[in-house]
Amino acid sequence: MELSLPHQIAALPFWLGILLTTGVPVLLALGIGHVVHALFTPLELAANVPLGVVKYGFVVEIYAVVAALALVGAWDTYQTARDTVQKETAGLYMLALSVDSFAGPEAAPLRAEMRTAIRLYAAAVVGQDWPAMQAGHGASGSEAAFQRLARAFFDAEGSTPGQQSLKQTTGDWMSQVGEARVARLSVMSRTLAGLIWALVLTVSVATIAFQWFFGGGHVALHYAMGAVVALIVGSVLLVAVKLAFPFVGDPALLTPRPFLALMEVT
Repeated sequence: MELSLPHQIAALPFWLGILLTTGVPVLLALGIGHVVHALFTPLELAANVPLGVVKYGFVVEIYAVVAALALVGAWDTYQTARDTVQKETAGLYMLALSVDSFAGPEAAPLRAEMRTAIRLYAAAVVGQDWPAMQAGHGASGSEAAFQRLARAFFDAEGSTPGQQSLKQTTGDWMSQVGEARVARLSVMSRTLAGLIWALVLTVSVATIAFQWFFGGGHVALHYAMGAVVALIVGSVLLVAVKLAFPFVGDPALLTPRPFLALMEVT
């Protein structure tokens, strides 16, 4: 599967991602500034100030709207992914705590099967689901492990009134795990569309380039201001990319650490 450019940037080590998303805009800004000042005289640029400021203000307003759209959408993707992982692991943890409620020597095979099913499911999520999510698709390798987990708890027969009552609750926890699992696997399909990323990049380049078409004052000041604007644009892009792809990167915003912890609990 071919990864999109934003996905590839998110997958880079964090220091390299910072260098790319801030260094490239700064170099682009300084390069455009050099070309503009080579083509136009300071007087020509200064004469364009009244009209240029108005037009640049319009471009900045468009950039603000597009950047807000990207950041809000990326934050929603991250928040959804974080909440689903928390919901899934919380349900698994409660299932793990309920195992010892099926007490008695006769229930020993049932307890062993429950613990094994939880451990194997957590291992399947870490070893199979997570690499697929990092690759940008929701292919599930944990289906068999999830079905075994469901059978272990749904088929358990309570021999006491307390166990029979607990069985109803474990059904709710299994449903919670199942719903969160489906949501987790579908998170990557909810990321920002390619057209939105193209719009973000286009408006970002326009914001970086348009600032050079009017001038006045010392040239060094314009270069400094251009670099600052480029840093802001690059920082916004980096934050949006990392939030939109929370499972990838080094380090990633979301890791399978909770599932690893569940393997130790059981």
